[in-house]
Amino acid sequence: MSTFDGKVKEFPDIRIDHFRLSGAAAASSKPPLAYFLSHVHSDHLQGLETCKSPFIYCSPATKAILLRLEKYPHRMNFAKGILETRKQTYRHLKLLLKTIPLATPTVIDLAHGKSIRVTLFDANHCVGAVMFLIEGDGKAILYTGDIRSELWWVNNLVREPVMLAYSLQNGGKASLKQLDCIYLDTTFASKDNPYKHFPSKLEGTQELLEKISKYPKDTVFYFDTWTFGYEDVWMTLCNFLDCQVHVDEYRYKLYRALATGEGTKAEEAARLFGYKCGNHTQEGCLTEQQSRLHSCEQGTGCEVFKKGRWNVKPSSQITH
Repeated sequence: MSTFDGKVKEFPDIRIDHFRLSGAAAASSKPPLAYFLSHVHSDHLQGLETCKSPFIYCSPATKAILLRLEKYPHRMNFAKGILETRKQTYRHLKLLLKTIPLATPTVIDLAHGKSIRVTLFDANHCVGAVMFLIEGDGKAILYTGDIRSELWWVNNLVREPVMLAYSLQNGGKASLKQLDCIYLDTTFASKDNPYKHFPSKLEGTQELLEKISKYPKDTVFYFDTWTFGYEDVWMTLCNFLDCQVHVDEYRYKLYRALATGEGTKAEEAARLFGYKCGNHTQEGCLTEQQSRLHSCEQGTGCEVFKKGRWNVKPSSQITH
């Protein structure tokens, strides 16, 4: 669960990943002038369903997915024909959600004479997940949200043009600009028995491939990808097993939104859903057609649940 209360002391007029004010805090606090959402995992959406103002800034992929999210009972009832239309939880926020492209410094006017500059960076967590670099009035902070801080990712981050001035100079000299604070995700560190070592995503995925390689080539696999963040695993398995991944209609259309409408919402879109190359359509890794590789949700009526299969639930350490 997220451990962040949404407040940024350097920029008290904004809130990040926290949309609920209650009790004495609601009465004594001045309403924020802008909200920011890092990604679509449920522990970062608290209070968002009833949020009415002001604007909520996020990545294009986060908006595309958020507007199509449905609660479990609603999507199950629709799959069973009990509901005739889908009930999308956050659809009413369409006009409040404002997108910012990644690695693009963007000035946001909070009020007359008051503005901040915001830059989004990929968080190496799940599709659409970002960090926020916020600058203004001589101050600068970095909010990480949920990240997977692997060495290759850190090296890419410090090479970003906007981050170069905040990075150590050659020879270990001090950086040209300083961050006042880094708001770092501490979800796992706050546990009674915190993790001390995280295998890299590479190590976790390679171990998964090694286990799969031991089974006959006609084995039908079901992967319980219970949340967002297994997109890299899908793409890896698709290539390793040379077959597409079957997902249910809800999940298929949810991810399909990344590749439809105005512009591509995420760099994963082409790999997930394919693209047009001249007169040829290159298929992506996700499909609604039956396959020997499944990540469809239980309860949606897929044939895979009616016959024997190897049920593999990838470790959460692959995504966190």
